[in-house]
Amino acid sequence: MRLFTDAYAGYDRGEFAFVKIETDEGFVGYGEAPSTVTVGFYGETLETVTRSLRNVLSPKLIGEDPLNIRRLTSIMDVAQGNSFIAKTGIDIALYDLIGKILKVPVHTLLGGKQRDRIMACSEIGIVRSDQMAAEAMRLVELGFKSIKIKAGADAEDEMKGVEKIRDAVGEGIELRVDPNAGWSREETIRATKTLMRCNVRYLEQPLPGWDLEGLSRVRKSTGMPIMVDESVWTPQDVVRVSQAGAADSVNIKITKTCGLKKAIEVYDTAAAHGLPCVIGTELEACMGLPAKLHIASVLEKLPFACEFTEIAFQKLALEGRVKLDNEGMIPVPSGHGLGIAPAFNLLEQYAVGN
Repeated sequence: MRLFTDAYAGYDRGEFAFVKIETDEGFVGYGEAPSTVTVGFYGETLETVTRSLRNVLSPKLIGEDPLNIRRLTSIMDVAQGNSFIAKTGIDIALYDLIGKILKVPVHTLLGGKQRDRIMACSEIGIVRSDQMAAEAMRLVELGFKSIKIKAGADAEDEMKGVEKIRDAVGEGIELRVDPNAGWSREETIRATKTLMRCNVRYLEQPLPGWDLEGLSRVRKSTGMPIMVDESVWTPQDVVRVSQAGAADSVNIKITKTCGLKKAIEVYDTAAAHGLPCVIGTELEACMGLPAKLHIASVLEKLPFACEFTEIAFQKLALEGRVKLDNEGMIPVPSGHGLGIAPAFNLLEQYAVGN
């Protein structure tokens, strides 16, 4: 994996727990519990995720009806509180399984496809300002029309880099900036002057997730559009953000919502409060990628490119090549379930212990 750094840590390899669910009739569903970035953001490691899957959640689900996903979700919630990553892996595998049993794509299970292709955005990790333009141009050459710039280390230097990126890529590439809650209120307000001058579409989570009052103040005092990520994990969080006037949009990560079922609940709540959404990335390396394509395809309103940084930074454990078309978009799979199979040869090659 190409080195990727954000305000939490640097990552030079992708890690995930592979989930397989099999019925007594021989149907199989596959999922991914992505744990690459868990320690700083989720407080979990590959070992804790694997332990949750094997010892806590899986035993509770054996013998249950695989089509009753609401009941299965409730069972998992009772079994282990906020085990976000492990539950995500099971949720994705269940949707893949149900789609295969009913012979429909996952997007049908989620309410119906609204679009056939998803506009893709990739991030660049935190680097010095004199390296940022080159990183951005690498993504442009790969075909991305939207770039998210990670920040949160040195706001002043990062703003110099944003200016260099805009000069390098021109006005035809959408830019967004994400400090991952790494800036202070004062740094954020100062930075917005450069961001607005560089036509950055929105600023994502510059302040800690709990500081809704600070986010509201930044919005009202600068006019800079704010997207929240760390501030929203549940539908109830969306309500609090809306009531505080803390954001203009929401980043939905299926790992934060414990999978697709609750991600739809977050989206519906955000839509009811007039907050558009984007589907974000956790550097998914396997079944999480097609899961994101399916959920992005069903959202009635999707004004932003969705995040697929994993395409630009790591080898994917999926059959076939997932790539952008000439317009920077990714086709939505149409087969039963998730429509893309895991690459078992790569899973075996890179399995822990090999």
